Order: sequence, then C-alpha cells, then structure tokens
Amino acid sequence: MPDIARAPRRTPIAAVAAAVGAAVLLLAGCGGSDYDDHDFPPGPALDRAAGFYEGVNTQNRHVSVIVIETGRYYVLYGPTGIPGSTQIEGLLVGDGTASGSTFSASTLQNLNFTNQTNVAGAMTATFLLRNYFDANLAYVGGATESFNADYSFRYEDPPSLSLVAGNYSGQLASIEGVPAANMAISSSGAISIAATGCTAGGTILLHPFGNVYDITLTYGAGCPAAGLTLSGHAKYDTTTNSLTAITTTSGITNTVMVVATKV
Repeated sequence: MPDIARAPRRTPIAAVAAAVGAAVLLLAGCGGSDYDDHDFPPGPALDRAAGFYEGVNTQNRHVSVIVIETGRYYVLYGPTGIPGSTQIEGLLVGDGTASGSTFSASTLQNLNFTNQTNVAGAMTATFLLRNYFDANLAYVGGATESFNADYSFRYEDPPSLSLVAGNYSGQLASIEGVPAANMAISSSGAISIAATGCTAGGTILLHPFGNVYDITLTYGAGCPAAGLTLSGHAKYDTTTNSLTAITTTSGITNTVMVVATKV
C-alpha cells in the first residue's frame, strides 16, 4: 500500500520508452529537466495533481500515469511481474476530484487489451506537486491493487501542432482488438486514420494546461466504436517521435486508444 506520508522526491525520472508488441502498445517515455516551483503555482488541488508520472504497481507492472487538471486520468500498464517491461497490456481511465493532497475517483474502467476485458472500480490517491502520485485501487468483485509513481518533467515540455504534424504507423486498441493503423496529422491539426478494416478522422488541438493535446475522433464502420465520436487527450514523446492518444465516450462506456510512431 502507498505510504501517504512519503517524503518529497525531487529527482526527475529517467527516460522510459515502450515498444509495440503483437497485442500491446507503444508507450511514450518520460524524463526532462528540473524547473523552479514558481513555474507551476499551487492553485486548485486538481491543478497540483495534474502531470505525467511513471512507476510500478503491486503486481510488478510498469505504470505510466496521465492526470489532467479537469480530473480525467489515464494509467497505462504493462504485463504483470515485469516492472521494466517495454510493453503495454491495458489502460485505466476515469474521472476524479481532488482536495488537499488527496485525489479520489469513484469512476474507473480497467481495460485489458490482451484479455479483452473491462472491469469497473474506484481509485484513491495521494499526491505532491511535481513529486509523486500514489494510488490504491478497488475493483468490483473485491480485487485490490496499488501503485507508486514519480513525477515526469516531460509534462513541462512545450506542446505544438508543428511538432505532432506528420505521418505515423501504429495501432488502434480497444477490448475488441488491436488492429494495425496508419495516421496522418496536418499542420492545422486535422487527423485521418486508416486501420485494418476501418477509417477514422478528427482533430488534435493544444490543451491549455501542460504538455497535453485535446483530441476528437469519429470512428467509421468496422472500427472499434464504429459510428461514434470519442474525445480525450494525447501526449507526444520527442525521444521516440510517437503519439499516444486515448479517446472515450462522455460516460467512458467506450474507449479506443491510438498509438503510433512517425515514419
């Protein structure tokens, strides 16, 4: 279980990159340089919780956490028992609130792309501005787990549409499957995707807070979430030139991840 009185840690995380596998995804890395705390004033609790974090859970899975200042969060996780794995097996997604140094989320969906399962739950976490985000998870059915994750200064890199514009090769991922996909992003943020058996399109824009992008995609026939328009967030890794985007319906009843690397 996480230690809620854990002392601050000021060491930036080393760069971490993850590779695409047959049934798993490419994950953007983390790292960067230190900044003065005045760059990120205390502000509301959700603003202080926002960031990228990297860590390990109690199943010895690598976890990569994205917390948005709106309360939306994403936790990408790798195979069990391999904390240094470069593969991603699934995703946690939900919405939470924050007060003081506590983040609470009564909504959580755990999508495992390998097992093609979706399990609901809840999360309670403690955090410290630009230091850590540690969480306890409780699932419907009684299973529990936890993780400790350290802040990544990659969250403070400046985003730009010119940076993400280009042609990509990668995958779509949902509990329905993980088809191969090619993606193009224009300099204005228009997106077109051609995946195995489907096409999708939408837009990517700069998010107003942190190194995050806002993304909206409409999925065509044959795609996961066919006929639906999903919205969410993305991050771009400059070390691997890869984009990781998670899109959901408003009630998180359907989630599709797009992971691709520039070609």
